[in-house]
Amino acid sequence: MRRTITPIIRAMRNLCWLLIGLAALAFAVGTIIAFTHSVFLLEPVGYWRGAVGFLLFAIALRMMSRE
Repeated sequence: MRRTITPIIRAMRNLCWLLIGLAALAFAVGTIIAFTHSVFLLEPVGYWRGAVGFLLFAIALRMMSRE
């Protein structure tokens, strides 16, 4: 028996993937800034904290959408 995926569940999954992608981008930018010893809007730790925040938010959304 297959369950149908409602549009809201699909949208939540897409949002989770977007947050994971943003976390990867933030981590990469923070790493590049750390190795070049420069600052772009934030110090590297700001980007790493943002990446962790995006990942935690994505995890929370996935846990809320479980049936």
